[in-house]
Amino acid sequence: MVKELVQPSVPRHHRAILSGALGIFASLLAIAWALFGYNLPAALRLSATQAQNLMLTQVTIAFVTLVAGGLMISRYPRAGGGLLILGSMATFIIGIFYTRALELAARGENLSRIRLESQFFTATLNIPVDRVVSSLLLFPVFPISILLLVSGLGGLAAYARQPH
Repeated sequence: MVKELVQPSVPRHHRAILSGALGIFASLLAIAWALFGYNLPAALRLSATQAQNLMLTQVTIAFVTLVAGGLMISRYPRAGGGLLILGSMATFIIGIFYTRALELAARGENLSRIRLESQFFTATLNIPVDRVVSSLLLFPVFPISILLLVSGLGGLAAYARQPH
């Protein structure tokens, strides 16, 4: 009786804990990306309300994946893994729509290059508009969605190895 109170009868799977921790880390990265992406049109001096609405949706999805990572740590790897895989696909799809919305907003204002000025550095960064889509997808969106996918698949693998 005392042993069951101290040590639960169902063993904890380290694979689910590691996958859940990776899911939480990827979710925090997704939240940071969404906050950066929300402010990016203002920094570029573009009027892209659709892009900002997509980033608000991304924040919601990132919080859902954050909860999913917590579910995996707290012994629900199947539910958490499934939510993380869905969050991975949603993050990638939102990233595609976001970068396309930024490109269309820049083309709508007849810009051939996007100029990024910052208060932290004095140089300006000129990015051709057609390169915005590939650079924003390659650097933040693709790695975050891959981390979420790997975490979700790890949770499903941990569930498959659990004694039922």
